[in-house]
Amino acid sequence: MIAHPSHDVNRRWWNEVTPVHIRSEFYGVERFLAGENALDAIERQALADPRGKSLLHLQCHFGLATLSWARLGARAVGVDFSEEGIRGGQDLAARAGLQEQARFTCCDVLELDRHLEEQFDCVFTSYGVLTWLSDLDRWAKIVARFLKPSGRFYIAEIHPASMVFDNSTRDFKLRFDYFHAPDPVVLNDSSPDYADPSYVSTNETHEWAWSLADVFHALWGAGLEITEFEEYPYSCYRQFPQMEQRADGFWHLPDDIPRLPQLFSLAATHKSL
Repeated sequence: MIAHPSHDVNRRWWNEVTPVHIRSEFYGVERFLAGENALDAIERQALADPRGKSLLHLQCHFGLATLSWARLGARAVGVDFSEEGIRGGQDLAARAGLQEQARFTCCDVLELDRHLEEQFDCVFTSYGVLTWLSDLDRWAKIVARFLKPSGRFYIAEIHPASMVFDNSTRDFKLRFDYFHAPDPVVLNDSSPDYADPSYVSTNETHEWAWSLADVFHALWGAGLEITEFEEYPYSCYRQFPQMEQRADGFWHLPDDIPRLPQLFSLAATHKSL
């Protein structure tokens, strides 16, 4: 097995919460079925014109973003290790009439080369993905393996600098290390679910911190070079209790609180010869 045993712990958590997420207002499945695109302005920068392009979506959850790319014209493949997530994606594809434009593969992302062979114009992943990975170098090699020679990798992600705080309080109290440690952080504190605060999971999670330097080094070591990098002072979810969602769809801290980076995005391509 390539993946760390803790990945199975996390898979159980995702299998538990996925049905909660599918019916949550946060994900807005009914809005998607009514025609709304689930991709935000940062995610849309992955492909300027997705029509006719092949796209691989890593750690796709139940495929809402995968299917949003398909609806925009991409030929999309979503990958996730959660059986509930993949079933949810396949069901949603059928309900949206997108079975021909999108398909799904159930496996651990670190073992994807055992399940898939083709390469893609774009490898895409977004929001809450890196913290679940036990081996970032292996992940970067997977990205490079499935990216066409002329392809583009794009990630939009929670900024690791914002993840050092206890997000259950308004005090910005330091709780977690910024820098990576081999052993995962075990979380079983019965926190409300990020998509539905009325739900509290019965399963724990095992998560890893990865710094920006870790991300850069892993991609470079896999033969990729970063062509774009941005940081954003807002989040894709209510990361701290005092945040409010604004007209742009993102969650912002009050104006009287100094800004901190809460999201980042980057694009990478294969290194030039």
